[in-house]
Amino acid sequence: MPPKAKGPKKPKRTNKPSPLERMKEAFALVNVDADAHEITKEDFVKAMASIGVTESVAEQLFARFNPDGNGVLDKEEFFAYAAKGGGEVRSLINRGVLEADEGFDKVVEIFKAWDQDGDGTISKQELERVLVMLNPSFTKKELDKVMKSADTNGDGLIDYEEFAAWLQGSDKPKGKK
Repeated sequence: MPPKAKGPKKPKRTNKPSPLERMKEAFALVNVDADAHEITKEDFVKAMASIGVTESVAEQLFARFNPDGNGVLDKEEFFAYAAKGGGEVRSLINRGVLEADEGFDKVVEIFKAWDQDGDGTISKQELERVLVMLNPSFTKKELDKVMKSADTNGDGLIDYEEFAAWLQGSDKPKGKK
């Protein structure tokens, strides 16, 4: 009997995906109106807002990777963003929280944006989605490091208290100095 044909497997993330694959994945996530050739400033800001990045921080990021200032990221400019990433995730989010008058409310809003399924926790997959958008050049090792840093109780999920502590930089393992 011939072996059963298996359906396509979801590709596993490795430490060395090709930059082109990462760029395409991030481009598809950020290109909200599905224009195949470019990402407008509005698309970029909208995509960043979906993961809790404030409009002003998103606009600063966009401007950094749009050197010609034409208001759109072509694939080459977006590739530069994908290769370099938006910066350290926690500092990007904190910049937005510090800008907001209602800091606590902003943290709750960001948590809810990252918690896509609304179960009150951020899973590794949900965190990965955020990292693809903010820093398309991240590695599995970096994903694991952020997850370990934020998930202080080790249950494989980030709850609100862990998230808030991680954002504030309180990610030292308990019991250590």
